[in-house]
Amino acid sequence: MIARAHVIGMGRLGRPLADRLESMNIAVERWGRQDSGGVRGLSHWPERQKGDAVFLALPDDSIEQVANRLKATLSPDAILVHHAGAVPLDVLPVENHRRAVMWPPMTFGTERAPDWNALPMGVETDHEPLFQWAQELAPHAFRLTAESRPQLHLGAVLGGNLTAAWIGAVEMYLKAHALPGAVLRPLIEASVSKALTGNALDTVSGPASRNDRTTLDQQVKALGSSGANPPDFAEIHRLLTNLILSHHGHPTLPPIQATTGEH
Repeated sequence: MIARAHVIGMGRLGRPLADRLESMNIAVERWGRQDSGGVRGLSHWPERQKGDAVFLALPDDSIEQVANRLKATLSPDAILVHHAGAVPLDVLPVENHRRAVMWPPMTFGTERAPDWNALPMGVETDHEPLFQWAQELAPHAFRLTAESRPQLHLGAVLGGNLTAAWIGAVEMYLKAHALPGAVLRPLIEASVSKALTGNALDTVSGPASRNDRTTLDQQVKALGSSGANPPDFAEIHRLLTNLILSHHGHPTLPPIQATTGEH
C-alpha cells in the first residue's frame, strides 16, 4: 500500500516513525520545518511531490497550516496522516479515503526507541485499508472515532501529564521541608504498579481508605498551616482524599475554610 513516504517533523515521534517505516522496507524522505542536522526543511519541498504517503509528526498548532500548504503538491492518491490526539481528522484537506489520524497515546523520549510491536496506536479513518495498514505499523492499533479520540486524549492527559504533575508537587513539598524525595520512589513505583492492575481505587491503602479521621485532620491542619507548600496543595489533597473516602463509603472532608487576618 505504501512504498514511498515522507515524514515531516524530526522530533521525538518523527525520527522513530521514519526508522519504523524504513524497517518495513518503505523508502522514507525525512523533512523538518527548517534545515537542521542534515534534514531538509520544507522550503525545499517541490511543487509536485512523489510519494504514497505523507506523515505529519508536527506540533498540534502546525498540522493544519502545513497540510494546507502541501495539498496542491501531493500526488492524486497520496495518503495524508497526522499523529495528534486532539487535532480533528478533517484538518487534513484530502478525501476521506486518503487521510487518517494515527495517534499513539504514549510519551516519547530521545534516549530509547519505542517498541512498535507493543505500542498502542489509536487510529481514526474512514478507509478500512488504512486501518489494516496501521496494524502493520503497530500491531496493537485500535479504532477511534471523532468522538472517542478527544475523550481518550483527555484521559491520557489526566493519567499521564497530571500524574507526573502531582509527583512534581510532592517533590516540591518535600524540598520545601528539606526532606529527601528519593526515599519515596519505591513507594510511588509500587503504588502506581499496583494501581495499574485495575480498579485502582481498590488498591489504595492509608488513612483515607480506613477512615482514620485523626490522621486526616492532622494532615489537613499541616497542609493549611505552611505557606511553603505548592499552590492549592491542600485543596488538591482534599479532593483526592475525598475520592478515596467516597469510594470506600466514608464521609468526605469538608471544604477548606479560608483564613482571615485579625482586625
